[in-house]
Amino acid sequence: MRPSIVIRIAAVGAAAVVLVGLGAGPASAHTISGPRPTNYRSRIVAMAPVEPGITASVVDLGNKFELTNRSSTEITVLGYEGEPYLRIGPDGIFENLHSQATYINRTRLGGTVPAGIDTSPTAVPEWKKIGSGHTARWHDHRIHWMSPQPPPPVAQSPGTLYRISQQSIVFVRNGQTVRIVVALDWVPGPSGLPWVPVLAVLFAAGLLAALLPKWWRVLAMLVGALVVFDIAHAVAYEIPRPGANLSKVVQFLGGSFVSIAVWIAAVPTIIAIVRRRVEALYGVVFVALLVALIGGATDLAALWKSQLPDAGPDWLTRVEVVVALGVGAGLVVGGLARMVRTRAADQEPGRGRWLSLLVEGLSDAELAHIAGELDVDDVSDVAFGELAARVAPVSDALAGGSVVFVVTDQAEPCVWSIVRAGPGEGVRSQRGRVEPVLAEIHAPFAVLLQLLAGTLSLDEAIARSLLTTAGDRACLATLAPKLAEVVPVSAGLDDPATAP
Repeated sequence: MRPSIVIRIAAVGAAAVVLVGLGAGPASAHTISGPRPTNYRSRIVAMAPVEPGITASVVDLGNKFELTNRSSTEITVLGYEGEPYLRIGPDGIFENLHSQATYINRTRLGGTVPAGIDTSPTAVPEWKKIGSGHTARWHDHRIHWMSPQPPPPVAQSPGTLYRISQQSIVFVRNGQTVRIVVALDWVPGPSGLPWVPVLAVLFAAGLLAALLPKWWRVLAMLVGALVVFDIAHAVAYEIPRPGANLSKVVQFLGGSFVSIAVWIAAVPTIIAIVRRRVEALYGVVFVALLVALIGGATDLAALWKSQLPDAGPDWLTRVEVVVALGVGAGLVVGGLARMVRTRAADQEPGRGRWLSLLVEGLSDAELAHIAGELDVDDVSDVAFGELAARVAPVSDALAGGSVVFVVTDQAEPCVWSIVRAGPGEGVRSQRGRVEPVLAEIHAPFAVLLQLLAGTLSLDEAIARSLLTTAGDRACLATLAPKLAEVVPVSAGLDDPATAP
C-alpha cells in the first residue's frame, strides 16, 4: 500500500472526529432532542370524567404532555392560572398569545413572557393557529421536576420510592371540566456496580480481538456485532418518541446523522479487515471510538437510572450500552496499540510488511483485481528499494553482476535491477537492466507481488511455472530467502512482535 493512501485515511478519520467533537452537544447523538435516563417517573393516574375521542399520555419520560382530541367538539386546555391556553379540535390547534403558559411551556426548563404582553387570567384571548392536526404536545411543568437538585426527602433517602406531587391538567369541553391527574414519583434505580466486571470482560475481548495473533476473523465479527448493537440501541430510543412514523424517521435521520455515518464507515472497514488490509486499523479505531462515545459513554446513566427512554426491556438497553462502551473502548486501545507497534516494526530496516498485508489471503481473482488497480512503477520503486535493503547482508552474491526482475504482463515491460554499488558500498535498486547480468526472473506483476510478500516461494513459483528464471542458479538460491518480507504473511493483521 502506498503511504499516501494511509495518510488520506488517517486524515479523513481525524477530520471526522474533530467535526464530531465540535458539533456534538452534551447529549448523545441518539438523543440530541430526546429524553435522558432518569429516576423521575411521570404517569397519568386518573382522568375524570372519561371523554370519548380524547386521549392523554405522558411522553419523553415526563418531558412533554400529549393530548389528542379526535371528537367533533373542540376542547380548551387551561393554563397555570386557569386561563384559556390551548384549543384542540376539528379546525386544528390554537394557542392563546395572552396565556402565560404559552411562553413558559416553550422549553423543558421554562421560558419567559416577552415584555409588553398582558398574560393576566382576565385578558381577552388572542388565538394563533399552530397546527392542523388533532394532537398537541407541550412542556407542562406540573408533570416533571424542574430543579437540578432533588427534593429534600429524596436527597435524604435516594434509595426510597417517594411521591413528589400529584397535580391536574384541566380542559373544558362543552362547559364540562375534565381533570387529568398526573403523579410524579421518585423511583430509585438499580446499582450500576454489577456491570463493572461485565465492562471489564468486554473491554478485554475488544482488546484481544485487536491484538492477539491470527484473530482477524474475530475482529471483523466483533466490529460487526458492535455496529449491530449500536443500531438496535439507536432505533429502540426512537420508537417510543411521540409523533407519526414518518416524523420519527426524519427525526432519527437528523438526530443520528453521526451514528449513521459511523455505521456506513463500518462496512468498508469490515471488508478491509477480512482482507487483512493495514488501513482497516484506522477504520476500527474510528468506528469503535464513536460507538463507545455515542452509544456508550453518553448513555452510561442507563445503568443506574430506573426510567429509560427505550422501546425494549431495560436489561437489553443496559446490555447495549455496556457492549458499546466495553467492546468499543477495547477495540480503540487495541487498535491504537497495534498501529504503534506495526509502525515501529515497519521502521526497522528490512521489516516492511505492507506487501504481505496487501496480498495475503486474497484469491487469485482478487489478487489480479488488486494488481490491476496498482501503479506498477510506484509499487516497484518502493518494493525493490526494500528488497535491496534485505539483500544487503548477502551482497557478495552480487559481486559478479546484477539480478534483473522483469514484469512481463505490462504493455511496456517493467525492468528493475538489484546491484551491488561496489565493495563495501551496499546494494541498491535501479530501474532498467544493469550489465553484467548474473540472473533474471521474469514474472507477471501479481506473481511478483506474492514473491516479494512471501505468500509464494521462488521454488514453488518455478514448480508451478508461474515465472521463469535464467542465469546463475547459485546466485538465485542465495537471494531466494531474502525475496520475501521479513514478517511472515501468515501474521496478516497480527502483532509483528509475535512473528518469528
